[in-house]
Amino acid sequence: MAVSLLVSIAVQAEDNYLYIQPNAGETANWSIPSLQKMSFNGGHVVLTTKAGTSASTPISSIDRIYIATPSSQRIEECTKGGLTYRWDGKVLQADAHPGTLVEVFNISGTIVVKQPLAGNSVDLHHLSKGIYIVRIDGQAFRIIKK
Repeated sequence: MAVSLLVSIAVQAEDNYLYIQPNAGETANWSIPSLQKMSFNGGHVVLTTKAGTSASTPISSIDRIYIATPSSQRIEECTKGGLTYRWDGKVLQADAHPGTLVEVFNISGTIVVKQPLAGNSVDLHHLSKGIYIVRIDGQAFRIIKK
């Protein structure tokens, strides 16, 4: 007996994508606005686009399915203790005085960057993927480099 389940995709933001990450190999992605439907049929995830094309992936080969904004467009903006910062995955901007010392620590607690703000930003594109703690003007917060 085959079970078919239709999932209605209600997220329509132009910059959101559906990602299917396999157990091995490359993660595939589809623009949410281009999708017509997603169904589960005969042990497969089937995606059908509004253009009528479809793609089928065995459920057993999938590690996870998620919806996200591509990391190149994702910007994190937070305020902590009066300090507002923006992190786009490459450059950290902070509403602090130029020359304010920025310290970046890896999860082992080792300082990997120690430099003053140039204008209101510091380029961190060279950091390896991982989780970091940033300290600026007495405020500490976490960033994730993907």
